[in-house]
Order: sequence, then structure tokens, then C-alpha cells
Amino acid sequence: MSVVPAVAARQKARRVARIGLLALPAGLALLLACGPPDLSSGVWLSDDGTEQYVLAFEHTGGLLSGTMHHLIAGRKVHQWGFAGTRTRSGELELSWGTNNSMTVAVDLDRGEIEGTASLATGEELEARLRRLQAAEIPGFEALPELPYELRPPAPGSGWEVAAPAAVGLSPRHLERTMRAVTAGEAGLLHSLVIVRRGKLVLEEYFHGYQRGDLHEMQSVTKSVASLLVGIARDRGAIGDLDTPVLEWFPERSAAAGPGWEKVTLEHLLTMTAGLDWDPRDLQRASPSGPALFEKIFQRRVVHEPGSRWLYNSSDLELLGEVLRQTTGMKADELAAQALFAPLEITAWDWEWGKTEVARLRAPTGASKSAEEYPALSGALSLRPLDMAKVGQLVLDGGRWQGRQVVSEEWIRESTAPRVVAARQAERYGYLWGRVDAPLEAGRHPVIVAAGWGSQFIYVVPALDTVIVITGGNHFNNKAGAIGDVLIRKLVPGVEP
Repeated sequence: MSVVPAVAARQKARRVARIGLLALPAGLALLLACGPPDLSSGVWLSDDGTEQYVLAFEHTGGLLSGTMHHLIAGRKVHQWGFAGTRTRSGELELSWGTNNSMTVAVDLDRGEIEGTASLATGEELEARLRRLQAAEIPGFEALPELPYELRPPAPGSGWEVAAPAAVGLSPRHLERTMRAVTAGEAGLLHSLVIVRRGKLVLEEYFHGYQRGDLHEMQSVTKSVASLLVGIARDRGAIGDLDTPVLEWFPERSAAAGPGWEKVTLEHLLTMTAGLDWDPRDLQRASPSGPALFEKIFQRRVVHEPGSRWLYNSSDLELLGEVLRQTTGMKADELAAQALFAPLEITAWDWEWGKTEVARLRAPTGASKSAEEYPALSGALSLRPLDMAKVGQLVLDGGRWQGRQVVSEEWIRESTAPRVVAARQAERYGYLWGRVDAPLEAGRHPVIVAAGWGSQFIYVVPALDTVIVITGGNHFNNKAGAIGDVLIRKLVPGVEP
């Protein structure tokens, strides 16, 4: 498996999702028929070159449970819970997700566990683990030195750096926040970056991650796509957002059912197209490109467009084709020229999910070069420091270091709350979320770009603050835990 963190992490995430290794609550366990062996001293490592699995057991009142950790090249990528029970033969059976189990024999004297793992896919794999101390495994602990003590960002970040107190941020509260993160209160985080009043005050990486690592942003990519639509609109390439989507897909008009003529570009931006997607259909949707476009236009319009919000990645891919037709550039090309270059972002990855389709309309005898379709729904990888640039761009009304990159009008329009999202407290704009955070002076809006597994860009205008988080909370039910930590530990120490 590739050792490049961004690529390896997403490859494993897809494989884990495919075989059903879904998180169980950490406290869920089965009562052992007889007393369990003491496995909670140290951790248990399955070492397969650059890829490792680590089991950390917990014993509470005769119950056996724990957490399985997945590391690649010294970086902890994911974690999920498991439960355990003793079999009649005296072996231990560990189970997680749906129909995944591992039956093992334990030799405490030798510090070894050995057995067989049976996966939901039907695969059977040998399982051999040895006991170590957590500190012996690179990337397992949040940081090599704990408890955490506050330290300034390292030189060479590309940001102007300030001491927290100099920009109205309490060092004591910042250190409390970091200690909560390193203690696992926010689950598994890979990075935390805080920019206050335009100055970098905190830059920390956990579990083996480093400044130069690209991190897959998942659905934070959607908010970057919103910026690209704004750039295209600023250039006059895209006009009225009320234009029906079918105008860019005339060849699909015959197959599109009743109601499609009402679906507009704005409905794609607000995820309110009103199509009859269900979760299983969305999971089976193919990557971006003509095959996916055909599937989308086969869906029925069952709700009045604009009336109902449905989180939906597939419909968003139509925006990529609209950008390609209107600007003459693929989304990644447009981003490189009009967004990343002004922000001085020099490293990114947008290859996952990209499809190449031969141009069927090429003249006879001409070479049929490939058209590429980068996925707008969740395939972009950036460094956390560069994610912070995106957040600061939004905070500053589309400007970066005095240069207007995206119009202030688009920033205002795209981040304004337009529809009620999953919960009443959440609103959705043009591919940006909006929540109200309880601050000292009352509740204030927070602009959010959010991705699966704890990928966040928080823009807090009332506090002149940008916070970036990346993480591996894909399978442990802790994706939103960092929000609670920030409200409890950090916000009380930020001056209005």
C-alpha cells in the first residue's frame, strides 16, 4: 500500500468502508463467561511493514472492549471500537462492525496474540500481535512529549506569527484546549491550526503527521468548489444562478423527467434539487463524468426544487461540468490558476476519483484525447496551513494579502444561510455551512466547511479567527467532538 499519507489514508478508508468496519461505541462489550486475561497492560501490535494495526484493550467490571488503531508509515489514520468475549475453547473472540471478527489465543507470558480474522467480505487473514508499550510505536501517541506545553509555530510557515496573548487569545485556555486534544477528548485528530487577527498562533500535528503532509479534506472540497463557482461568476462565465441546469446538458433533456426544467444552478449549490435519491443509491453512484451525469438525470424530481435540503454529493458533480463548459477549464485547472496561485498554494492533490473519458465527438481520423472530470464532492487534498488560507480568504471578504481573489459579493452570498440543513440549528448556504456558536457576547455565526472524519475550516467573524482541523474520526462516532472541546476550552479565552 502507498505510504503517501493523503493517498494511503483515502485508499484504506474506502476499503474499510467497503468491508464494513464501522465503529462501535467504545464502551460496548460482551460479558465474558469467565475472567478475561489482563490485556490492558500495554498495547498489541500487528506489524505488516508500513501498515500496522494496534489493539488497546480496556477491562471494566468484567467487561472486555477496546479500540483498534490503524497506522500507515508511522501515522495513525483511523480508529474504531471492538468488543470481546471468551469462547468455549478459552480463546478470545473480538468483534467489530457488521460480521467482522477475530478469534485468537493469548500467551501472556510471551506477550503474543495469534489467531484468524474473518471479515464481512469472506476473507480470512492471519492475526499475529505482540505486546508493546504505546510510546514504542511511532505515531501512536498524539505527541512524543506529554503533557502538552504551549509552543510557538515553527519558522517557515508562510504566515506572520504572533504570540497568543498579543492577539487577545489566552495562552492558558489554548494550552487547556491542546491538553484536551492530546488526551483524546476530540477523538483522533491529525492537525490543529489557529489563525487570530490574521496571525498564526497555533500549528500542531498529531500522531505522526507533519507540516508538509497533504490531507484529504473530504467534503471541505465542496466549499472550495463554491469559491470556483464564484470566480467563474465574477469573470462573467456564469450568469444567473436561476438558469436551469438542463441548459448545460441539452442532450439529457429528452431523458429528464417532469420537474427537471425547474432545477437550477442555485439548487445544486444549496443541495435542494429535490431528486429521489436514497442513501443506498448515493453510495453506489459512480465517480464524476458522463456515466454519473446519466444516472443523475434518470432520477425523478419528487420535491419542489428549493423546498427540501438533502446532503448529496452526486448532484454536485454537475457543477464541475458547468465550470468546464463555461470557463474552458477543468475544476482543478481553474483552481490552480485562479485560487491556488493567488493564495500561494503550491502543493495539492486532486487525483482521487478523477475519470478520463475519450472524446467521442472527435473528428474522424483525429486523435481522441481524454476529457478529465475531477471530483468536486470530496477529492481535494491540501496542507492544513493552506486550508487556513482558504478560511482567511473567506474571513477577509475574498481578499488575500490585499488582493481580491473572489468578489466580496460572492463571499457574502455564498456564506449566507439559505436553507435549514440536517438539524434546525444548522443552515446551509452555497456549499458552506452556518451554525451559531455560544460566545460571551451571545450567539454568533460560524461559517463552516466540513468533511467526513473531522475535516473542518471554521471561520468565526465575531472573533476574527480561523480554525482548521484534520482528523481520522471516520469510524468512531467522534467526528464532531472537537466542536465541543473548542466551545468549552478555547472560546472562553478569546477576547471579543
